Amino acid sequence: MHRSNGASPRPRATALRRRTAVIAAAVSLTAAAGCGGNASPGASDKIIVSVSIAAPANAPIFLADELGFFEDEGLDVTVETIANASLQIATGKVQFGAVNTSTVIQSTTQEDIDLQQICVTQVDPSYMLAVSDAAWERNNMSDDMTLKEQLIALEGENITAIGGRTVNPGAKLLEALLEKEGLARDSIGVLSQANTAASTAAFQKGQVGLVFQPQPIPDQVLSVAPGKIIYDTATSDLFSELDSVAWSGIGTSREYAEAHPDVAEKICNAIGTANNYLDEKPEEAAKALQANMNSFSEEILIKAMPHYKWATDANMTQEEFNKSTEILADMGMFEMPSADKLAKAYTDEYQK
Repeated sequence: MHRSNGASPRPRATALRRRTAVIAAAVSLTAAAGCGGNASPGASDKIIVSVSIAAPANAPIFLADELGFFEDEGLDVTVETIANASLQIATGKVQFGAVNTSTVIQSTTQEDIDLQQICVTQVDPSYMLAVSDAAWERNNMSDDMTLKEQLIALEGENITAIGGRTVNPGAKLLEALLEKEGLARDSIGVLSQANTAASTAAFQKGQVGLVFQPQPIPDQVLSVAPGKIIYDTATSDLFSELDSVAWSGIGTSREYAEAHPDVAEKICNAIGTANNYLDEKPEEAAKALQANMNSFSEEILIKAMPHYKWATDANMTQEEFNKSTEILADMGMFEMPSADKLAKAYTDEYQK
């Protein structure tokens, strides 16, 4: 069952307003301003699994719910779309939720934030850079230009990013792209937006000339404001080191997982089944997901899903995760945490 506090057809009435200076900015990218009660359920009790948005990045959670993979594990799960949920996950008010690796690592700087990633969803992120026709023309761009020449021509243009430059993984990935091409990391600007709809509107109105997002956002934006895709990180040798890197996963509080290891293991099992289904049957998965992701047409979801890669069985060893964080830290996503903090931020203990 799926519920939402505004991003899906079933709005939630409650919303948490708590914020902390640093971690609230980072965790706003992944999940929870709303709430759920104390974290004391066992496998047979109701469990909330949060997502930040009804979009393909959160497909494993929606698919596990839609196709009964949670139920097969004996879990009574409600999927809730909640903005800014990571703080609620860390405090156990939401038992589990989608998190990106950047958010989890950034949370290690806060002693009172107990956020832990227990399995992996997306690996090898595919971000596409789309340019509006207006930006293409005003910057005198051509198809004959190299990528570097196109990026130089786009200097001074802007993308939008939920949360802004500091904490948005896509914005940091764009900075890494610019640096790889020998350009200043801030040569393309980043305008902070509250949600994807606002980002799309900014592009449509000409307030920004670029989109740097995973599919189907680029295709959806270009369907209302003409333009073209000029770059994809997943097919580029520039980002070959991102192959199999842990980009996102399932988070919980370490205290909750330790108290309910059976629930954590069942959640990871269900997500692993969903990951495998998405990799093996992306078109069938897109059809199953469309009801929850009704802001996208079935056709656009079918086209988008093959661009995503998922961790087999939702598994990744501690060593592989540590290597992922080293790669992402080298790209400037975050500062590499100490070994003891990294050990607390991720565990493979609940994976099969």
